[in-house]
Amino acid sequence: MAYPGLRLRRLQACEIILSTRFPGGLVRLRSLLLFLIFLSRTFCASAQSFDMEKDGVRMVDLTGLWRFQTGDDPDGKLGWANPGFDDSKWALLRSDRTWKTQGYMGYGGMAWYRFQVVLPEHHDPLALLIPIFMTSFQVFAGGRLIGQYGGLPPHEEIVRGSYAVLLRIPADVIVPGKPLQIAIRVWHSPYLANLFGGGPYLGAQIGEAKFLEQYKDLVATSFVWSNSAINLLLVINLLAGIAALGLFALQTSDREYLWFAIFEMLNGASLALGDIELYRVHPYKLLNTLENCAQMAGLLVFLVFLFKLLHQRRDLLYRLAISSALLGPLLLFPLELEWFSASVSIALLVISFLPYFAAVLALLVKGARIGNRDAALLLCPFGLSYGAYTLDGVFQSINSSGHGSHLLFNRSRWFYDVSDWPFSFSVQNIADALLQLSVLAILVLRFARTRRDEQRLASELEAARAVQQVLIPEEIPAIPGYQIECVYRPAGEVGGDFFQILLLPSGDALVVVGDVSGKGMPAAMTVSLLVGTLRTAAESTTSPSAILKTLNRRLLGRSSGGFTTCLVLRIEPSGVSTAANAGHIAPYVNGKEQRIENGLPLGLTEGVPYAESTFQLGPEDQITLLTDGVVEARNSSHELFGFDRVAAMATDSATEIAAAAQAFGQEDDITVLKLTRQTGGEQAVTVVEPPAWTPAPA
Repeated sequence: MAYPGLRLRRLQACEIILSTRFPGGLVRLRSLLLFLIFLSRTFCASAQSFDMEKDGVRMVDLTGLWRFQTGDDPDGKLGWANPGFDDSKWALLRSDRTWKTQGYMGYGGMAWYRFQVVLPEHHDPLALLIPIFMTSFQVFAGGRLIGQYGGLPPHEEIVRGSYAVLLRIPADVIVPGKPLQIAIRVWHSPYLANLFGGGPYLGAQIGEAKFLEQYKDLVATSFVWSNSAINLLLVINLLAGIAALGLFALQTSDREYLWFAIFEMLNGASLALGDIELYRVHPYKLLNTLENCAQMAGLLVFLVFLFKLLHQRRDLLYRLAISSALLGPLLLFPLELEWFSASVSIALLVISFLPYFAAVLALLVKGARIGNRDAALLLCPFGLSYGAYTLDGVFQSINSSGHGSHLLFNRSRWFYDVSDWPFSFSVQNIADALLQLSVLAILVLRFARTRRDEQRLASELEAARAVQQVLIPEEIPAIPGYQIECVYRPAGEVGGDFFQILLLPSGDALVVVGDVSGKGMPAAMTVSLLVGTLRTAAESTTSPSAILKTLNRRLLGRSSGGFTTCLVLRIEPSGVSTAANAGHIAPYVNGKEQRIENGLPLGLTEGVPYAESTFQLGPEDQITLLTDGVVEARNSSHELFGFDRVAAMATDSATEIAAAAQAFGQEDDITVLKLTRQTGGEQAVTVVEPPAWTPAPA
């Protein structure tokens, strides 16, 4: 995981890594190259003079003692670059270490290096390979400027990149029989001086240009290999982001996959900007700002992802973490504007993110305590990552503050260079990799569980549909003197709507419509219980009230906390109708709601009385029964279909009522039964749209 401000500390840690491990790698590379070209490597024992003729090599390592002086030419004419300038009073510094490690802690500004090279009498075209410098420099050979990197006063520019610069030495600056004087003029940002030292990080080389070009390629390979841990994390970030996008495409209802994908892409962008920092010349402040903005955005997105993953409310803990994550970037602007010293800026940045870490860890601990497996699995990797980040900040803040702290920082090398096999990696690299892999593994397992649950639910829904389909009457019995319309349109899931029309031996008919709360197999089984009880009860009584009491007793203790609304209507050939209602929608007669007594829904309590209401249907009168799937249809603006629209359409056909509710926005099963009393005692049955079942959506 990338954190704002980590880029500054990564640059500073390079000073330790390069000074302890990377030079050894270069020694091996030098030996390999010189072996391949049948040359031997030699170390220059003189104090700042290197003799290619004496050493008998076609490329020589310039690691040794160079003359060093802070400041710039007093007269501004670059006299310090001239071969005849007397530098005998200048200090001697090793050429493979920054001046920070050699007594110039915290120095920033102009400085010069000088050394001589004794050239062989006969040689091919020569070149000079300059290693990493902080930050901008010019190179003079024989008093002539032969190359520049970055910008120096009065147009100074903080730049980073390009692990080594190859400069060809013009033939006309070489005087036969005289040593070649090399001078390097360096400008190092005073603001960054405490973070990392100025001057070279590695020893330079001089020799025949064609061999140095090969050697530079080997150095580049070694340099890339030494940063493989960061690049591996970049690959992990990108692959994890792509995998999360794939999971989201398969399960778009789970937004946590999308948030994790965005988080991984932001992490990858931050690491990619870090790669630009290492391998390309770039404006330091611009890239630093972009990288830290990507890191800040990643922290905010990760927080949203974590709360969604663990299904937590956005409470005080959430607001605390958000505030902390926003405070860190605000502190980056004073850092970029150089309002504070680098050591103070790093310390403030680390402290500002402690509440964020504490809030996230508290969230994970809270989730683990209530049995959330995802929170428990993430607790250890997150704790390790955040602990490594805090420890890294402590090391860097102490080192950048000076006061003899470099010894402590040297003793912390293990933190930045745990091992060099198969490539170098740090404690932070290990923690970040474990964190990324842990989160991705949890998401993959979560997706597998979700798919397994969906398959189980789909099987359950199919079974429920099979049960419900058996219970929906395939044929409607003919009721003497009445025309019947039935429309049943199930929703995407199995609901609890049911209706029954039973013809009694007396010529009367029982019309029952109801709605069981809940969905799926439990609702289907409740419907099965009700229909079986209804048919049994109808054999012994025709009283709607008695039937509801029987159904209520049957449901007590079996509804799992739910309830059922039900309307029982007994219709006689003469038009006399008797109704008893258990919390269901009242019938509509000729477009108007019929006033009937209402009781509690079924399955709530024992001994509920259900009063009967009697009314007369005349010739051509219509009675309409429906379930709440019609009334509770909802459009995209969350507006309900409502009772007013139902009343306005109550005289329309059952098909038209159902179609209107479905077009408005169906959310539940829609059932509409309509009975019309005929004038001449005709018998007519119209079955409209028998239920058509389709597979449940996956």
